[in-house]
Formats: sequence, structure tokens, C-alpha cells
Amino acid sequence: MSLAQTPPPLFKQGASARVRLLVAAFTALVLINLDANFRFLEKIRSVVFTVLNPIVELILLPRDGLIFVSDHINTISSLNNRLFRLEQEQALNSESLLVLEQLKNENADLRKLLNLKSNFSNSSTAAEIRYKLPDPYSKRIVIDRGSRDQIKIGQPVISADGIVGQITQVFNNKSEVTLLSDSNLSIPVFLPRTRIKAITKGKGTTDGFELNYTDLSANILIGDKIFTSGLDGLYPPGIIVGEVTSVLAATPGQFPVINAKPSTLAGIKHQLLILNVETEY
Repeated sequence: MSLAQTPPPLFKQGASARVRLLVAAFTALVLINLDANFRFLEKIRSVVFTVLNPIVELILLPRDGLIFVSDHINTISSLNNRLFRLEQEQALNSESLLVLEQLKNENADLRKLLNLKSNFSNSSTAAEIRYKLPDPYSKRIVIDRGSRDQIKIGQPVISADGIVGQITQVFNNKSEVTLLSDSNLSIPVFLPRTRIKAITKGKGTTDGFELNYTDLSANILIGDKIFTSGLDGLYPPGIIVGEVTSVLAATPGQFPVINAKPSTLAGIKHQLLILNVETEY
């Protein structure tokens, strides 16, 4: 007995794959035609979109999070770079403004010195402060004029704001100036309001001086202006010296203690004027 060439129909077999493909294609064409003409599937599509949209958004969350973080990092980096550039520009602008302000102040000082110079019959020499000597027992500065500029010991030094001091040491291209607040320098002065005369005496330790040998009955007040009297023949009369800062009334047998501050501070006013007068040094 020979075996059958085809297997026995153990299971019921449906349509072939080719037939199912044709049916599916035909159904798809029908549905496409109905949807195009009657929008048959629009409601179904809307329902499906409504159901699936939260799932899609949930799936896109990691991507959106990465985009947000990336944008945030780029924004911070951009702001930091911009802030760094602005700080650099501000530093450059600040430096330029400081230089401009310094030049403006120096120009104003030079104008004052030129106006002041025109009031003196004697000639004078312009100078500039180089540095202040680090000596705790004296108040002296160094200027950029010396013996080659015909500078001599004893010449008075002034600024646009008043008396600075006196030349006490001369080198080839530099000179030392003893300041008004040095204990070794004294200048005869005059107080216009009370019309009394006195002599300054530097404190040495601070930027100030005292008035010695004042009239015991003089009504000297804080704020009184002090000018050179010209009695020494060295400092021309009428140059501002300083201002009274405190007054301690006289005691029996003693002069009143009168403290004052100089009208100019060395190191702030860089431009100076050296008056050429006859000295005995």
C-alpha cells in the first residue's frame, strides 16, 4: 500500500496567504476611498490620537529633558562668557577713567601752579614727586630735580594748594624735601582773622604741625586759615600753609596749644614748584 502524497487534513485550513493579502489590500483601498470621500475614519483616528498622545508625550520626556538641560547649560555658558567679557571691558574702562581722572587732576594742578607762579617776581622750577622716604622719624619726599637743575638747599617748595616744605638735600638729578609736618622745619606764619603771627613746628609723627609763640589773648578758632608771613625772607608772604584743627587754652606760664593740618598732602599732589630765592646754605 503506497503512502499518500499529501498529508491528511488533520486541521481545517483556511484561505491561502495570497488570497488574504489580496483581501487586505482591497479592504485597505476601500477604507482609503471611504476616508477620502466621507472622512469615515476621522473619528476613529481622533480617538486613537487622544488615547495614544499621552503615551507619545511620555516617551518623548527623556528627549525633551535632554534638550532642556542642554539649552540650560548652553545658556549658562553663554552668560558666563558674556559676564567675563563685560568684566574685562569694565576693568579696561575703569583703568582708562582712572588715568583720565589723574590727567585731569594733574592738568588742574598745573593750571593752578601757573597762576600761582605769575604772582612771584622770582623765577621758579617745576618738579614732580617721585616717592616718599620710609623714615618713621622724619617727613621727607624725593623730587625729580637736582643740582643739574640749579636746585639749592633751602629753597621753598609749594604746590597748587600751598606750602609743601623746603629743600634740605640735593643730589645730581634728585632732591629731598623736608615737609611742613617734619619736626625740624619751622615757618613764620600769619593768621588773618586774628591778625597774629606765629611759628609752625612739625609734629613729626603725623601729618600736622603746631603753632608756637602765639598771642596768649588771641581768640584763635578751629578752621582759621594760616598763611606765610614772609618775615624770614624765604617764603613769599600770603601763601596758604594750613588750617587750625584744635585749640587748647593757655595755662599760666604756657602758650596755648594750637594744632593745625597742612593745606596740601605730599603724594596726592604730584606737581610742585621750587621757588628760586637767595639762600645762605
